[in-house]
Amino acid sequence: MAELGSWLRNEVVALEPASEANIDLLIKWTLDPRAQGPYKRVPEVTPDGLRALFLHAPDRWYFLIRRASDAKPLGRFYYRAWRFQPDEIDWELNPLIADPVERGRGYGTTVQALAADFLLQRQETHSVFAYTFEANVAERRALQKAGFKEVGSMPHPYYQVKLLSEPCVLYVRRA
Repeated sequence: MAELGSWLRNEVVALEPASEANIDLLIKWTLDPRAQGPYKRVPEVTPDGLRALFLHAPDRWYFLIRRASDAKPLGRFYYRAWRFQPDEIDWELNPLIADPVERGRGYGTTVQALAADFLLQRQETHSVFAYTFEANVAERRALQKAGFKEVGSMPHPYYQVKLLSEPCVLYVRRA
């Protein structure tokens, strides 16, 4: 099994770990409202703050999403380790397909399925989860296609994640 932070890939996408070679593009997309799309928010973080987060966060692994067929950069992705129980990790997934033309083509679904399959192989994994705005029908469908089950709304008694004010829906996969 690959180590955390190494390349994950299949026939559709490749997840290239955040590095000095791709960090400027990841930062650009994160600060671009068009790349963020209608259901993400531009964070109030400086480029230097994002650089530190993307390259050195102790609980998150950031990736550049590339199309496997031609290596075209498509977006940004991370998985984040949460410890809601001792000795177990619940992994949060968060994809961003930056180019609106590339959205709706299955890349986000594929990224989330690929990462979930990888993370569920790890002994310490309790679950892999994602949440999205209730109104984000496309992402909800993508999570279902990636094998996630809708388990209710957020906030959730177990998944204690601070959220924005919009209603969100929680999706979970377990081994």
